[in-house]
Amino acid sequence: MVGGHEARSTPPRVTLLIAAWNQYGRGIIEGVWQYAQQHGPWFLDMEPSEPDESVEVPRGFTSDGVIASVHTQRLAAKLQAAGVPVVNVSGSRFDGVDFPRVTSDAEAVVRMAVTHLREKGLAHIAFCGEPHRPFIDFWTDAYRSVMSQAGMDPIVYQPSARLGPRADQERRENDRRRWIESLAKPVGIIGWATSICRHLAMACEASGIKVPEEVAIISLETEDLLGRVVHPPLSGIDIPVEKIGYEAARQLDRLLHGEAATPNEIHLPPLGVTTRQSTDLMACDDPHIQQALRFIRDHAHDGIDVRAVLKAVPMARRTLERRFQELLGRSPAEEIRRVKIEKVRGLLDSTSIPIPDIAEACGFNYVEHMIPVFKKHHGFTPSAYRRQRMKPG
Repeated sequence: MVGGHEARSTPPRVTLLIAAWNQYGRGIIEGVWQYAQQHGPWFLDMEPSEPDESVEVPRGFTSDGVIASVHTQRLAAKLQAAGVPVVNVSGSRFDGVDFPRVTSDAEAVVRMAVTHLREKGLAHIAFCGEPHRPFIDFWTDAYRSVMSQAGMDPIVYQPSARLGPRADQERRENDRRRWIESLAKPVGIIGWATSICRHLAMACEASGIKVPEEVAIISLETEDLLGRVVHPPLSGIDIPVEKIGYEAARQLDRLLHGEAATPNEIHLPPLGVTTRQSTDLMACDDPHIQQALRFIRDHAHDGIDVRAVLKAVPMARRTLERRFQELLGRSPAEEIRRVKIEKVRGLLDSTSIPIPDIAEACGFNYVEHMIPVFKKHHGFTPSAYRRQRMKPG
């Protein structure tokens, strides 16, 4: 038996038409591979692609089934003509194309990003997609729907009329810079991908706009390496990409054995928010509190206490404590602990650094001090949290 079905005489050949140049695509491929390891064997064929290249059906295509990111009508037509089972892992929709689909719940992803920014005190939340790439318009539609449900006015990036579809990268960056400068501040901006958010952050730097104090930026994905190494590090929504791949493989397995994909559409909810510096703010009109928050964000890992904050931002301790409670619902000391613990979580998520070393890097004198604080915030000890995150889909 294979995957709950009778075994085939030969392993099926499964083609993966998924861009593997970013973490999103690689995560989906990883999930497919995990399923094949558990329920195969499968022969997996993968076609490499470069950024900005469309994934295409390869020449001499022979396959028993396909898992594809179908985001062009042309690719959809070719796959329909091939006459083999196909599971789509793209959020794009096309008339007359009804491949079974496994993807993220776009509205749930956008709603999580909007909620995150609203919790920061931001009253204006904008969206930046790439209008010259219509296959991602579903993200813009999801944003408009979520904003309507929240009773908020949508603010969507629209390129200048002079910017044609073949404009180069520099002209597009300059146009986004024009748009950012025109927005009322403070504002949160949701970018559909980490690469776009990187360009938004660069545009802010070029214009002398502070991130996150004036513009907070969050991506609708967590591209871990790129998100961490750019300045400032970028917040993002954690989409369950490996689970998307795993579930897509499960659906294809059914099709390969003559069964129906059930259900025909699977929309997986996001896992949470990875908060980094690009949204690490609390919007308020008190410049002293903003300065205190920035000092805490930049120096919490140095082991500072409230006295250090008061030296950096001279004011009465009672006033500092009162304003923090009014604006954040927590004390300055609690904010210092929160920032330290979020850095701990980030290192647990993205590195294999030993936990005692993480404690030291995040400003805890002893790992024994860090463990109960982390468990209070996240419900797990650091080691249990790391094991939980490593579980396969």
